[in-house]
Formats: sequence, structure tokens, C-alpha cells
Amino acid sequence: MPEAELPEALRAQIARSTVALSLATADAPDMPLCLANDAFFRLSGYDADAVHGRNCRFLRTPDTPPEQVREMTRFLHADDRDDGRFPVLNRTRQGRVFTNLVFMSKLRGQDGRVRFVIASQFDQSVADRATAQRQNDAALTRSVGDLRVAAAQFGLILSDTSALLARSVSTLARIAVRDE
Repeated sequence: MPEAELPEALRAQIARSTVALSLATADAPDMPLCLANDAFFRLSGYDADAVHGRNCRFLRTPDTPPEQVREMTRFLHADDRDDGRFPVLNRTRQGRVFTNLVFMSKLRGQDGRVRFVIASQFDQSVADRATAQRQNDAALTRSVGDLRVAAAQFGLILSDTSALLARSVSTLARIAVRDE
């Protein structure tokens, strides 16, 4: 299901989110991005033409610790984990280096196969962590609620988010595509 096949309401919810969001397709080699929102473009400094069709590794720096990359790779290849949180050293298009707190959730089809990976990005190095994380958590909680409503209209399920949102800076939950 490439971006063109995503329900318009779901794309609109991602676009409206004030949290940096990106969506990668698992149906293509190297999991390229097929959708990102304006908050992602502001955070990264890249525009849609520069990110669509590319794997997110273009945000890495030469100094990104290999263990950070290995942790994300393990998550993406682990069939028993659908949600993960990863700090990773990234850089913007302008060259500013920042610690990106990436939340990833696998989006599975009705057949159980991973179809997409949705990720939220949060710049931990900009402002006071506690305040910024509370603001991000509140914005993500609102976005998840809006996404839940939009997804349900198209037979998509957003599940298992409440506990994650309550325990830490939230992550987007798993979305299962029911009607392909």
C-alpha cells in the first residue's frame, strides 16, 4: 500500500500533526519514506522531494554511534516487537547535529505482515528536556486521538497506545490494516 493508497483522512491527520512524523513502506527494499509531515521537514531541514523514496539513514552523522543504528536495525527485524524508542545522533540539512528521540511503530496488515513503519521524531537537544517532553507528550496524545478516529473510518486499528503514552514520552501505536 504505497502512499497513494493510504486513506486521505489518515494522510491528513499525519499532515496536521505538530509532532514530526514519517512513514516508511516495508513493501519496498530498504524501507524508503513514503510520507512525512511539515513538522518533520522543519525538524530535519529537508523538504518532501529530498526525503520521499529515501531511507532515514540520510539523517545520520559520521559520528552516529554504530550501537544506535544496530538497536534500530534489531527492532526493525524483530517480529516480536511492534514499538520501540531510540535515541540517535542525527543532523539537519543545514548541518546542525542533534539527539533525535525516535519512536517507531510497525503497522501490520490483517495478514500480520509489516506494511509500514511510522516514526515520530523529537529533538531532545533543543530545550529543557522535561518541559519539551511534556509538550511533545501532550501534542502526541492529541495526535494519537485524532489518528485513532481517522484510522477507524477506514478500517485501520490504532491500538496499545494508552500504556505507552502514560509511561513515557509517547510513541505512535501499532496500526493494523484490516481491509486491504
